Amino acid sequence: MKTVIVTGGIGSGKSAVCALLRERGIPVYDCDSRVKELYDEDPSLVPALEEALGVPLRDKAGLLDRAALARRIFPDPQARDAVEAVVYPALLKDFMSWRAAHSKTPFVALESAVILSKPLFRGIADAVVVVDAPEEIRLRRAMERDGASQEAVRERMAAQQLLIPADACVIRNEGTPEDLRKEVERVFFGKNDYICKLLNNETRIMKTDLAKTLSIRGQHGLFLYIAQSRTGAIVEAFEDKKRSNFSANAGITTLADISIYTDEGEVKLQDVFGKMHEVLGDKDAPSAKADPKELKALFDKALPNYDSERFYVSHMKKVVEWYNALKKYASLDFVTDEEREAEAAGNAEA
Repeated sequence: MKTVIVTGGIGSGKSAVCALLRERGIPVYDCDSRVKELYDEDPSLVPALEEALGVPLRDKAGLLDRAALARRIFPDPQARDAVEAVVYPALLKDFMSWRAAHSKTPFVALESAVILSKPLFRGIADAVVVVDAPEEIRLRRAMERDGASQEAVRERMAAQQLLIPADACVIRNEGTPEDLRKEVERVFFGKNDYICKLLNNETRIMKTDLAKTLSIRGQHGLFLYIAQSRTGAIVEAFEDKKRSNFSANAGITTLADISIYTDEGEVKLQDVFGKMHEVLGDKDAPSAKADPKELKALFDKALPNYDSERFYVSHMKKVVEWYNALKKYASLDFVTDEEREAEAAGNAEA
C-alpha cells in the first residue's frame, strides 16, 4: 500500500485537497484529528502523558484536559518533546493499522503539516504533495476560518517549520475552488503526472526496465529511477523501497548501459542475465562472496567466450549480485528496446 503525504502551511488548503481526494474514493488519515481521538480512545495515552510531564492532566470525567496540556507544553520545548515521544509512537501504530485496512485502494493520503519533520515517520511516504499559496492569501484564509487576529495567525505561521523534501510536488492553491479541483485531478489522477509516475509500479512488477535500474557508486544494491529532481534523480532502493535524492554527479549508471566484453564483441548485460537464467533456472546465482572458481564456472557456461583479460572476477561479483537482487526484488523478464520505444511514443502523444 502506497502512502502520499499531503502537507502545507497554515491556510494553504491541504484540507481542501484532502476533501477532494475523499470525493474520489481515496482514504485520508488526518493526523491532527486522529490525535485528538486517540486521547479519548487509547486508555494508556493520558496516564503516559502525566508520567512524562509529572503533572495531572485529566478532567473530572477522567478525560484529557486539553487546556491543561496546552498550558504545560506551550512555553516549554522540552515538555513538547516529551509529549511527542508518547503521542507519535501511538499515532504511527494507529496509522499503520488504518492503512492496512485500506489495502485495496490505489493509495492512501496522510494529511499533516509537521509529520515529515518527525524521525519516527521517516520512510512511510512514497510521495509528498505540498499545497502552497502566497502568504497574504494563507493569512486571510486562516483568519476567516479560525476567527483569529492577523497577529495571532502570523505568530502561528512563524512557529510552523515545514520540512519539504526536494522531490515533493507542489500544488499552487491561489485560484478558485474549481482551479484547485483541476489541479488535484491532474496531479493525483493524470496518467502521465506526478502521483501516477511515482506510484504505478505495474511495469516493474511484470517486467524490469534496465534503463530505469540503477547502480550508484558507493551504494549497496540496485535502485529504481523514479523521477528527475532539481538536483539530480529521485530513486527507490529495490531492497527496502526507501526513496532518496542523488545528485547528477553521484556516479549513477543504468544497467542498460553496461555490456560484458567477449571475444566476439560486447554483449549487453540484459542478454548476459538471460544466459545466466538459462543456466541457473530457478536457482540463485552464486554469492558475490563465493569462491572465484565457482563464479568462473558459472560464466564458463553462461558466457563461454567472455574476454578473461577484460572481464575480471570483480566484475563477475557485481553481475551475480545484481542478478540475485533482480531475481529477489524485481523480475528477470526484461522490457525490450521495442517496448521502451513504444511507451515513450505513447507518452509523447499523451
